Amino acid sequence: MDWRKLLFPGLTHEEFADAYAQTVTFAMLLARVDGIAFEGRSLGQIAAHLGKNHSLMGKALAVLTHDAVEGRSVVAETLKRVIGAVDWDRISDGSADSYLHLYEHFLEAYDSDLRKESGSYYTPNEVVSFMVRFVDDILRNRFRREGGFAADDVVAVDPAMGTGTYLLNIVNSVARTVEKEEGKGAVPAQLKKLFGRLIGLERQAGPYAVAELRLNQALKTEHGAEVAEKDQKLYVADTLDSPFDDTHLDLGSMYEPIVRSRREANRVKRETRVQVVIGNPPYRERAKGLGGWIEQGAENSGVSTPLLDFKAAGLGRYEYVLSNMYVYFWRWATWKVFDAHPDQPAGIVAFITTSGYTTGPGFAGMREYLRRTADEGWIIDLSPEGHQPDVSTRVFPGVQQPLCIGIFARYGMGNRETPALIHHISLAGHRSEKFARLAKLAIDGPGWADCATGWPDRLQPAEGKDWRSYPALGDLMPWQAPGIKPNRTWVYDPSPDTLRLRWERLIKAPAGDKAILFKESDSRKVDSVIQPITGLAPHAGTIQDETSPCPNPVRVSYRSFDRQWVIPDNRVHHRPSPDLWRVASDSQIYTVEQHAQPLGNGPGLVFASHVPDMDHFKGSAGGRVLPLYRDRAAGSPNLAPGLTRLLSDRLGLPLTAPDVLAYVAAVTAHSGYTTRFAQELRTPGVRVPLTADAELWTRAVHLGRRIIWLHTYGEHFADWAEGRPAGPPRPDPAHRAKSQVAIPGTTEEMPDGIFYDPETATLHVGAGRISPVRPEVWAYEVSGMKIVKKWFGYRKKNPAGRKSSPLDNIHSEEWPAEFTTELLQLLHVLTLCVELEPDQTDLLEKICNSPLISVGDLEKASVLPVPASARKAPAPESPEAPTLL
Repeated sequence: MDWRKLLFPGLTHEEFADAYAQTVTFAMLLARVDGIAFEGRSLGQIAAHLGKNHSLMGKALAVLTHDAVEGRSVVAETLKRVIGAVDWDRISDGSADSYLHLYEHFLEAYDSDLRKESGSYYTPNEVVSFMVRFVDDILRNRFRREGGFAADDVVAVDPAMGTGTYLLNIVNSVARTVEKEEGKGAVPAQLKKLFGRLIGLERQAGPYAVAELRLNQALKTEHGAEVAEKDQKLYVADTLDSPFDDTHLDLGSMYEPIVRSRREANRVKRETRVQVVIGNPPYRERAKGLGGWIEQGAENSGVSTPLLDFKAAGLGRYEYVLSNMYVYFWRWATWKVFDAHPDQPAGIVAFITTSGYTTGPGFAGMREYLRRTADEGWIIDLSPEGHQPDVSTRVFPGVQQPLCIGIFARYGMGNRETPALIHHISLAGHRSEKFARLAKLAIDGPGWADCATGWPDRLQPAEGKDWRSYPALGDLMPWQAPGIKPNRTWVYDPSPDTLRLRWERLIKAPAGDKAILFKESDSRKVDSVIQPITGLAPHAGTIQDETSPCPNPVRVSYRSFDRQWVIPDNRVHHRPSPDLWRVASDSQIYTVEQHAQPLGNGPGLVFASHVPDMDHFKGSAGGRVLPLYRDRAAGSPNLAPGLTRLLSDRLGLPLTAPDVLAYVAAVTAHSGYTTRFAQELRTPGVRVPLTADAELWTRAVHLGRRIIWLHTYGEHFADWAEGRPAGPPRPDPAHRAKSQVAIPGTTEEMPDGIFYDPETATLHVGAGRISPVRPEVWAYEVSGMKIVKKWFGYRKKNPAGRKSSPLDNIHSEEWPAEFTTELLQLLHVLTLCVELEPDQTDLLEKICNSPLISVGDLEKASVLPVPASARKAPAPESPEAPTLL
C-alpha cells in the first residue's frame, strides 16, 4: 500500500480511515464545483477530469477509488450519486466562505470528538484579521517593509493551513495595499507575484481541498485574478516530517503529482528563507512520538534535535508538557524563521495557541529560548478568566483551555545576552468585546505592560506586590463545577409545600398537557428515561408515567444569601451538576465565584452550605462553584496539592483546609476588596493575596470563620466560645431588626411591594414594618444584585423572575410566618456582615503591605501549576455510601 504511506504517513488505522473518507468526499465535491458532470462517468474518469486543474486532488481521488474499490464499494457509489446531484451554484453565495461553512458543518456532524482530539477548530476571522494586520504593522514599522506583506521579499507560511483562512486574509491585505498604492488595476498581477511567496502546508486532504477552493474563488470573484495550480505553493504535507530525507518518495510515475507535492514541500521546508510563520497550529496533549524530526531529530540534518532548545537544565520532571502538537509547531516555526538560515535570521512568528507556555514551569526553557532569540514580543491573553471560563467569553466556544496570541520578532542577528522586550495585554469580557478590542489593538498603543526579563520568567507583567503576584482562586481551589441548572423555574420555590402542589398538578395532569407543564428541554422530556444520581432522590420510570408523591424537597442555595427549596429528582433537572450533589454533606462548604464577568460592588466571593444554582452569585451571568471538599466524608480537601503544607511551613502554624478557606473569606468577602481592586477585577477572576505574616494570617482566619458562619446562616464554624453560636446568627438586641407591625398573612393583603425609609430606619413590607434596619443593609449588594429586594421579589404576591411553565403560577398566596422569620434572619446576617467590613478592609490593607507568598513562591515550591488530576471531578463513590438524603 505505497499510496497509503505516501498520502497518509504515520496514521493509525482509525486515522487513516478518517483521512481516506474526507479525501474522497472533498475531491468529489471539488469536481462538482469545477462543473464536472458525474453522470455516465466512472470515478476514474472523474478523477482524470479533476486532475486537469487540480492535479494533486485528482490523483488522490484516482488512487483511492481505483477500479477495485469502485466496483465493490457501496459507499463510494452512494457518494458519487449524492455529490453528483449537487448544484453548487444554488448552494454557494459566490463567496469563499461558502466552502468554509460547508467544511465546518461537515466536520462537526462527521465526528466532533475527532475535531476535539485533533485540535481542528475554525479560527474566527476577527482573530485572523487581527493577527495578519498586527504582523503587517510589524513588517512596516519595525522591519521598514513599506508594503508589509506586499513587499516582494516577504515570504509567509501557514504550517497548519486548515481551510486557508490566514492565507486568504494575507491575500486580502495585500490586495488592499496594492489598490491603495497603485490602483485596483494593479491588484491581479501583484497577487500572482504574491503566490510565489505565500505557502500553505496541510496534513489533511479535506481542509486542503477547501483552502484551494476558497483561495481560487477569492482570487477570481473578489480580485479578478487567476493563479495556475503550478504557480501556487499549497501542499498536502506534514510540516513536522523531516525535510532532509526524500528517499521514500521514489514511487514511480503513477504517483507523480502526489510525490511532487511532497517533494516540493520538503524543499520549501529545507531551503526557502521565510520571514513570517503565522497560524493556529493543532493542539494535542500526550503527543510524544508525533513531533517528527522536531522531536526526534534527523541524522542528515546537520543540526541537533530542535526540541532540545526548549528544554532547561533540572526541569525534566515538568517538561512532559512539551509533548504537545502546538509546542512542536512553535519549535518548527522558530527554527524555520530564526535558526534555519543563519545568514538571514530575521522574521516573525505569530501563533494563537493555548497559553500554558507563558506561565508553566515545564516551559521555562521555551521562554528562555524566546527571550534569547527574539528582540521583541507581544502576548495577548485571550482568557484571563482562567480554565473552563464561561462559554460566552471563549474565542473558541468549544475550547476550555486558556488561549493567547503570541507574536515574536527578530530584527537582525540579535543578541543572546539581552532578553527580548516582551509586551503583555489581557482582553476580558464577552467574546464580542474581545474581538472589538483586537480590532483596535496596535503595536505601540495603550494598555501594554512589559513582562519580566529573567530568562525563565513567566510571560506576564513583572511580578511585584501587585495583582498578578496573587494566586488565582481557581488555582488554590482547582476543582470547580457549574451550579445546578434545571432550565425550568417551577422546580424551585421558597416554600416546600408549593413544590408539592406543583408536582401533584403535573403527575395528575392529562397526558397531553404534561409536556407543556413540564417544560421540555433537549435533555429532559416527560418520556425521557433518566438514571438517578447520587445525592438526589431515587426514582424509577419516566415523568410521563409517574404517580408517586413529590420527593421531599431539599434546601438549595438559590441566590446569594437566599436559601430556597428544590425538587430533588434528576428527571426534572436539565443539568443537575451531579458532581456537586455527589459531594454534598453537612461538612461541605461551597465557594461561589463570578469568574466570567467583571465584579461590581459588594463581596468578591460568597459562601453557601447547600448546592448552589448556576446563577447563585448575582442572579444572572452564571459563575462557578468551588467545593471545599472533593468527597462527602470531608477527607479530601479541594486545595492545590502541597498548599496547606507550604503555608504551614512558611507561617509556622498548624493549618487545615477550613483555615485556608476562612482566610480566603476574610480577604475577599467584603466591598473593600472589590473597591480596592476595581480596576484589576475588570478582568474577571478573583485573586487572593497570601500574607507571610503569621499574626495577620491568624487574624484573617478568625474573621473568615465568622464570615462563613454568617453566609451559611450559622451552619458552619459555630463556636459558642468565639461568639458564633449554632443556628441563625443574631446581632445584639440594640441593633437587631424586629417585626414592629406584622406583615399581613391574608390573601387580600399579601405584600407586593417593599421600600425603605432611611429617616426611621424602617423596612416596609406591604403593610408590615421591620426596624431598625441599617441603610447599608438595605443597600447591600452582590455585583449589582440588591440582596433584600431580590429576596423579597421571589416571595411577593406576584413573584418576580421569568416563568417557564404554567406550574409557576402555583405559588404562595398568603405570607406565611416562616417568610417573616427568614426575612429577619437575612437582615440579621447582613447587619453582622456590614459590621465586619471595616475590620476586613483594614486587614486587607495590612495584608497587601505585608510580606506575601506570591505565585512565584508557589511555583518554586511546586504547588503551582496545579496537576491536571486536581482539576478533574472526583470519581464517583460507592453507591452504598450514605447520601445527603
